[in-house]
Amino acid sequence: MKNYRCVYGKTNQRGNVLVTVILMMAVLIGLGTTAVVQTSTDMNISTNYRLGEEAFYAAEAAAEEARARLRGNVADPNYAGDPATTLDTWWSAYILTGTQQPTDDPDYNSDYRNYVPTTSSHTSTTVTANSLQSTIPYMVKIRHKREYDAEQRGHTTAHPMYYDGDGNTGTNPASTPGNIIYYGYGNPSQPTTAIQFTTAGGSAFKPVNIITAYGIVGNSIKTVEVEVTHPPGPPIKAAIYAKGDVTGNGTSLTVDGNDNCGVAATLDTIYTLDPSITNLNGLPTMNPTPPAQGADDIDIIGTVESMKSGANVIITSDQTGTPYGSASNYVTCYSDTSNPYNNQGLKLTNCTGYGTLLVKGNLTMSGGFSWDGLVLVTGTLTFNGGGPIGINVQGAVLANQTVDLNGGVTVNYNSCSVNDALSNQAVTKLSWREITH
Repeated sequence: MKNYRCVYGKTNQRGNVLVTVILMMAVLIGLGTTAVVQTSTDMNISTNYRLGEEAFYAAEAAAEEARARLRGNVADPNYAGDPATTLDTWWSAYILTGTQQPTDDPDYNSDYRNYVPTTSSHTSTTVTANSLQSTIPYMVKIRHKREYDAEQRGHTTAHPMYYDGDGNTGTNPASTPGNIIYYGYGNPSQPTTAIQFTTAGGSAFKPVNIITAYGIVGNSIKTVEVEVTHPPGPPIKAAIYAKGDVTGNGTSLTVDGNDNCGVAATLDTIYTLDPSITNLNGLPTMNPTPPAQGADDIDIIGTVESMKSGANVIITSDQTGTPYGSASNYVTCYSDTSNPYNNQGLKLTNCTGYGTLLVKGNLTMSGGFSWDGLVLVTGTLTFNGGGPIGINVQGAVLANQTVDLNGGVTVNYNSCSVNDALSNQAVTKLSWREITH
């Protein structure tokens, strides 16, 4: 008989190995699939994050273009602000960079004007790409802030966000959102504190505008909302304001507190801070009122510091016969006298200027000097008006120390010149937030 050996045990072992290999392959395939899915997910997350970041920065760029185009006034063809002489409560404007439509705005409201301003028309409603650039995809809406907007952010009589100067403290629905909110010295009990306020009529100050900017990259949309306004400048109390004594010499000195623009209320001729005084020698002309004293302490130093960043002309030495700006181009000039002048101050002789003149230190005006706009000096201001032309200022003058007026000097309050000077200032941010739709 033949002998046979049992081989079933080895056969079973080979089957177990096969099963094990198949299971390992399944696990590896599963791990590979998971890795691929995870990598794909990570890539999608990374792409979405990148697009979101690009959209956010596009929205920021949109807001900055709007801010830049609110600077100046309607004489600028690129101006994107309200062109009406009396502000339109339902004014709004869009800045578009591509094929967007105002109706693409999630908060589009047909009750507003929804202008698309161009260089040829500030009130155009023809939808067109009207941005000053074309490479960054965004859309911007600009409109005046209204009482309803403040109420949506939490304004109540118990928690006021603005001074209610229109006599109506009730709430406002979206359909009738109330009066425009301005920024300036609108609270009589706080005459030197800039605040947001409403008024029953117009205002000498600029409105608060709401910029809603949409950055659009791929399927990602980011929205930022910025409240901005033109800086109100210092409160104007008189044609000449000084914290120190004011001395005027000569019969050819004239100071007029009437608004030579014929728009604003009459101011004092000269206003000094108690207990400073005004000494007038030689019977100068003060029209319509004599100099006044009061307790309104204007922060001239702080105002100069806050406004100097908007200067587009820096004066670094004494000047003779230099023109600054023009009647159609108001500028902001700044000079720090502490370094180049060894504390002797800036001297401007036979110069002409239009805009805002900011001097850190002392200033002496001589000869045929003329200025239309605003003059702010943190030190002593001296007028030496000798010669046949003398010195002529149309606007307002403020000095943190004393003022000396000698010879032929004319200072006339002019609200239009002051407003034109302030319109040249960079628009400032009052608030910023990102909006999630």
